[in-house]
Order: sequence, then C-alpha cells, then structure tokens
Amino acid sequence: MSYVDQELTVEDMLADPIVQTLMRYDGVSASDVRHTIEQVNQNRPENPVDGAHADAWATTNPVKSGLHNTAA
Repeated sequence: MSYVDQELTVEDMLADPIVQTLMRYDGVSASDVRHTIEQVNQNRPENPVDGAHADAWATTNPVKSGLHNTAA
C-alpha cells in the first residue's frame, strides 16, 4: 500500500467516481459544492486563528443548536 503526501484538490475529489455516486444519491451536484465553497470563502473572516477575528466570528456566527452530526 502506498500513501500520497499531497492533498487532493476539490476538482480531484469531485471527479472521483465514489464521490460522484454519493453526490447523486444525495441529490448534490458539483456546482452545488463549488457554490457552497465560494459562499464560505466569501463569508469567513480573513484570519480565523487571530484572537480578535476568532472572537468576532464566534459572536456573529453562533452554533445553531438544532444541527447535529448524525454520522456514526
């Protein structure tokens, strides 16, 4: 078994047949994923690890209590 030291790009992941099958099953398109990534990039703080920005991010973007990860 060999390991790759390089991360895949989003386009590489979207081109993967297993990912495409799961996306079809979930009713998600590649353009949906690209749009979501673009929205996140536009709305995130410039430097989230900076204390001042992280505090501002936390106060303007509270966690919604109804959302839970159901993956097991």
